[in-house]
Amino acid sequence: MGSTMIPFTSDSCDGGYFHIASLNPNMGEWSVSMKILNCLSVSRGSGRELNMILGDEHFTQIQAVVRDELIDNYLSRLIIDEWVSIKNFDVSRVKSILRPIPHRFKIVFRSDTLVQSINMCSSRTYFNLTEFVSILSGIVNPNICVDVFGKIVIVRELIFVPSVEHSQGRYFELYFGLRDTECIHLECRLTGDLAVEFYDLWKHCSRNTVICIIKFVKLELSQEHRNPENDQVPIITRKENAME
Repeated sequence: MGSTMIPFTSDSCDGGYFHIASLNPNMGEWSVSMKILNCLSVSRGSGRELNMILGDEHFTQIQAVVRDELIDNYLSRLIIDEWVSIKNFDVSRVKSILRPIPHRFKIVFRSDTLVQSINMCSSRTYFNLTEFVSILSGIVNPNICVDVFGKIVIVRELIFVPSVEHSQGRYFELYFGLRDTECIHLECRLTGDLAVEFYDLWKHCSRNTVICIIKFVKLELSQEHRNPENDQVPIITRKENAME
């Protein structure tokens, strides 16, 4: 039996552009207008690929991938915080269990994909802020990254961690706490250059109260930082390559 085509209403498309929520592999021709929220080059075996997070004016986000052989064709036109129109691309299912955003599909660039700068469609801020109580209670899906917001408390010392998997044989790691408006505490972990950058900013900050927003963090359970009431406590982790 062939694929079932998904019907579209006028709510699926604005000015000739489809909404991110309507993208799926069952239709071959798409045209979208999106803001580039994040862009990261990731190693894949002997090659690399460009991973992006894109958002439309309806606050919906989706991953996008540019394969190694096409990166040089598009890199100069893919600028973070810029709005672009994208045409002629494939839509495929995200196979990774851990996803930076909830959308189960991703955009895959082709050799005939067209990218063009356009005027800003929305000045809206793209955050998927999650309440600390939801994280600590376990109702948040640990396979989908979230954004968190809170006051910085208890910043520990920056440390080196030995790792045979890391290219340099070790990496930086930093633990600190965040506290929300309900005085709920959340343990946080940064790795790599992000840990170093955060630690340097904190050491040179003269303010007593520092508010922090961290995007694309994932939930982990740690036995090393447990409390008397629970053998395992949730820790949110933001790694250097969040979309890898």
